[in-house]
Amino acid sequence: MKRGHLRSDGRAGEGHTSSTSGRSIRGAIVRRVDAGSIAEEAGIAPGDRLVAINGRPVRDILEYRFLCAEEELSLVVEKPDGDTLVVEVTKDYDEPCGLEFGEAIFDGVRRCRNRCVFCFVDQLPRRVRRTLRVKDDDFRLSFLTGSYITLTNLTEDDYDRVATMRLSPLYVSVHSTDPVTRGRLLGRRGPCDVMDGLARLVAAGIVVHTQVVLCPGINDGDELERTVRDISSLYPGVKSCAVVPVGLTRHRRGLFPLAPVSQEAAARVVASVEKWQEDFLERFSSRFVFASDEFYVLAGKTVPSREAYEGFPQIENGVGLLRDFVDELDEMRRAANLPRCTKIPVRLVAITGEAAYPVIDEACRFLESVKGLSCRALLVKNRFFGPRISVAGLLTGQDIARTFAAAIGRGGCDAIVIPSVSLKADAPRFLDDMTVSELERVCGVPVDVVDPTPASFAARALKRGGCAWQLR
Repeated sequence: MKRGHLRSDGRAGEGHTSSTSGRSIRGAIVRRVDAGSIAEEAGIAPGDRLVAINGRPVRDILEYRFLCAEEELSLVVEKPDGDTLVVEVTKDYDEPCGLEFGEAIFDGVRRCRNRCVFCFVDQLPRRVRRTLRVKDDDFRLSFLTGSYITLTNLTEDDYDRVATMRLSPLYVSVHSTDPVTRGRLLGRRGPCDVMDGLARLVAAGIVVHTQVVLCPGINDGDELERTVRDISSLYPGVKSCAVVPVGLTRHRRGLFPLAPVSQEAAARVVASVEKWQEDFLERFSSRFVFASDEFYVLAGKTVPSREAYEGFPQIENGVGLLRDFVDELDEMRRAANLPRCTKIPVRLVAITGEAAYPVIDEACRFLESVKGLSCRALLVKNRFFGPRISVAGLLTGQDIARTFAAAIGRGGCDAIVIPSVSLKADAPRFLDDMTVSELERVCGVPVDVVDPTPASFAARALKRGGCAWQLR
């Protein structure tokens, strides 16, 4: 490595602000520098701002990794005092520079330009985390986190980046392949085609997973069938399609009138999806289209076998979560390796929403086979968002506290167990901004946060009882 020179012109921050496609790029703040790394040797420290690599602005973590793969690098780094450090580096191809950043997107998350008639953000009450009101539609987050995008804001440069950097897979919200219907669903003034964008991604070698948010009377029935058939024409580039029911909260005043998915409608969707799966199995050796767990719950039907989910490509979209939970619980039964009794008697309350209550209750009853371990599943109805929202991931602290006080009360258990999906990914905070520590104070008992799996629940419960345990 060749150490560069330190330059101070009093305007370093201003001089190195750049713009790409009209977006201001200020670079990335360094959060951590790996010990013994190229970056540490070059004098880069936490708090510095990485501005450019080889003369190109760094817009996100993807571009940083892509540009840093080269053997010859010129790094422009802005120090907190405004001085600029230029570092010339010679290294092995793909050797990391050793920098970590606090954010994955450096030039600001792309905001959604649509006004979807079913947008959940528009249905939020006032008392929610501010970050929940951000409507993102960013292809980079789609690749990094699996979030769905509409393709409506992708530029030529974006398509080129996706192809060049091989950002695969991506997740695309289709909703309808009829441009007029899709335009209506996205709240746009005119038609909005999606097939050309999908075809372009597939031609570039990008794998795409898609979803349809089903709105009764708009994109169901024949329209849904046409959409699924159209998307399937791009298989195997378009790898899967998930059909999920529209989520309606009680805060839809003044919004586009939408009907909830009824039990009868859910049953029709399940029947249609299973029929299409048979056809696709013959054609592709893949079922291709999958109905989310909520449809089976609404229809009162048992979720399909594990094999039917083909590796769970859309599990983060609520497709196969219940099957995965039930199968792990069955594995625990077969393993038969739970301790006979706990060292310390313990009483636990497991929090759940309506959708998952039957399987959580089943897990609790199974764990009570351990002497000294008392487990109760507590169904929390969602008053915050409304009765049509039944998943645990949208439970709030205040609803949990209210239900606990009415059903259990102080002194009624030794700990509350909540699924991690109910909290913000990077902080112990519910959707209504209540923290875990605040919930503990209100309920008067400790709160344990666990992954939403029976093995995680069992391990934590047994640890409370003084026993170490793991499934495998």
